[in-house]
Amino acid sequence: MENNALMYTILFLGHLISASLALAIITSIIVNSRKKGILFLTIYLLLNLYSLTIVFKISTLMGISMLMIYIGLGVLTYFVIKRKLSKGTAI
Repeated sequence: MENNALMYTILFLGHLISASLALAIITSIIVNSRKKGILFLTIYLLLNLYSLTIVFKISTLMGISMLMIYIGLGVLTYFVIKRKLSKGTAI
């Protein structure tokens, strides 16, 4: 049981870090080039959908927590992009 908790914690933290980095990259790409940003965002969303289906098969609780990561970071990224585009600043 202890190994499972450690595995899920490491998986959760790894996913949180990788999702944060990917959304930071998406933010900088969208500010510079909207077409490339939309393409990168589409690929990112498809990969996340695939990983969510796999995680939900393993553990429902882990799937829900990863879904919350995606929703929280997605909303945060939306407001950051909106603020940067309204100011007209790049990166």
